[in-house]
Amino acid sequence: MNHSQRMSPETRKPFAGYLWSALAALTCPCHLPLLAIVLAGTTAGAFIGEHWAIAGLALTGLFALSLTRALRTFRGSS
Repeated sequence: MNHSQRMSPETRKPFAGYLWSALAALTCPCHLPLLAIVLAGTTAGAFIGEHWAIAGLALTGLFALSLTRALRTFRGSS
């Protein structure tokens, strides 16, 4: 029996919605300065420091996608 057979669809939908919501909160473009501080000293932090515009556009796209998916998941589970 695999993992998807053990979890009911009623449980799986809100769980996926919470994961999409957490991703939306982490990738919100307003958190870009905080993300740069947390990742300072890493390769990702160096990339963000050098390429603010690219990082902002990428985070905005990921934020929009994850927020849309979270809203669809919660709207579908009601």
